Amino acid sequence: MRFVFFIWSLIERFGGNVVSLLGNVLLSYLLSPDDFGMVTMLGVFSSLIFVLIDCGMSDGLLRMKEPSRKDFNTIFYFNLGVGVLLFLAYALIAPWVAQFLGYPQLRAILTTLGVGAIFSGLTITQITKLRSQLHFRRLAGLNISAISLALCVAVLIALNGGGYWALVELQVGFPGFYFVLLVIFSKWNLRWEFDFGRFKELWAFGVNLLASTIFVQLSQNIFTFILGKYYNPVSAGFMGQAQKLQQTPTNSLEMSISSTSFVLISKCETQEQKNVEILRMFGVMTFVNSLFCMLLLALSYPVIDVVFPSRWLPVVPYFRMMLCWGLVYPVCSYMLIIFKIFGRTDIIRNVMIAEKSLIVVFAFLFYRYGVMVMLASAIVVSLCSLSAYIYFASRLMGVKMMPFVGIFIRNLLPAVFAGGVSWLLVSLTPWSLLAIVAGALVFLVLLVSECKIFFPDYYGFVTEKIRVAFRRAECDKEG
Repeated sequence: MRFVFFIWSLIERFGGNVVSLLGNVLLSYLLSPDDFGMVTMLGVFSSLIFVLIDCGMSDGLLRMKEPSRKDFNTIFYFNLGVGVLLFLAYALIAPWVAQFLGYPQLRAILTTLGVGAIFSGLTITQITKLRSQLHFRRLAGLNISAISLALCVAVLIALNGGGYWALVELQVGFPGFYFVLLVIFSKWNLRWEFDFGRFKELWAFGVNLLASTIFVQLSQNIFTFILGKYYNPVSAGFMGQAQKLQQTPTNSLEMSISSTSFVLISKCETQEQKNVEILRMFGVMTFVNSLFCMLLLALSYPVIDVVFPSRWLPVVPYFRMMLCWGLVYPVCSYMLIIFKIFGRTDIIRNVMIAEKSLIVVFAFLFYRYGVMVMLASAIVVSLCSLSAYIYFASRLMGVKMMPFVGIFIRNLLPAVFAGGVSWLLVSLTPWSLLAIVAGALVFLVLLVSECKIFFPDYYGFVTEKIRVAFRRAECDKEG
């Protein structure tokens, strides 16, 4: 049953991001890197919308054994109020932001992005409620449908010469369509009720997550902001596209595992059960994440060459550095659920604020030396942070650090070897499409062989699940 929850959560996150990525590829043919850069420069502001509205309280609700209707209604009205305030705040600061970055168009863009805050305020609590009830299948359908509808409108705007407004609609339309679909296909149980006692309890839990998550979003989006300010929108567009390509597999995987694991592990009765589940999911996370990152590293150039128009080829070096960061960053994010389960959000706050502050400071210090140096500094900081997370997590769990370190290294090495061989083959193949096919096949053959020899537990688990899936499909077909 837990595997089913994970699969549907993965479909929700990964499927939605794949649809978004496909739409992004289509829009890359209709829009210029400059159009993408105009919106990507404001990524700091758009990414803070969810963080400031949620304030970490969704995790607080998920952590509760049986949250009541009043608990959900309390957080719903708080989320909605913050969403309205954010819209007003963005409209107020938009002129100064546009003046600072030097592009008057940003005033209207930022004001419009603020509308998305209202829609987000209307949807976050209901999504959390469905997640707490383990309705991952319904969430997958709603998420993919909302993204698809928003993309259709964005493509129509781009085809009619709307330029960067197509990308703005995409960010505002997604939460808007999500809200409409939730109203139609999800049972709402709204009442005008607000429990101040419960709000204070959830606020005490979430405020540490709020502070740390703000720094997370700042560190993730500071590069496009700096490139837009000190370079040009085109460079910001390239960086934004690289982030999108990297985040589709890695962030989707991390969020799927984290959201599912947090709910399931929180319901474990004993500490021993929690420790076993945490280490097991950590192994799944590091193994699959390494697989995706190394495969994409090996195929990075031919994939960009085949999928995108030629004007996007400068994205390749950005994409490769983002994938190197992706080997570490999602693993750090997964570690946060351990501290949430133990109620030690203060550790998240302290370590994450230190980590993200260093990333932001180094970005401003090293931007004059180029994007690669900025990203390299972020990778080094994230490696140090992962060590700190493992240290504190092992102390809370009452185990040594070596199980975490051993799992991480053991799962990374096979993917690195397979990726290295595939990269060599790809570099010797003159045709991009052939390079993709040959590189992917060699990578998968090597990885499966390594798993069968060195990781029989993973190999047996995956093959058994595949056999069960085929048996069910055959039974359904016969029935």
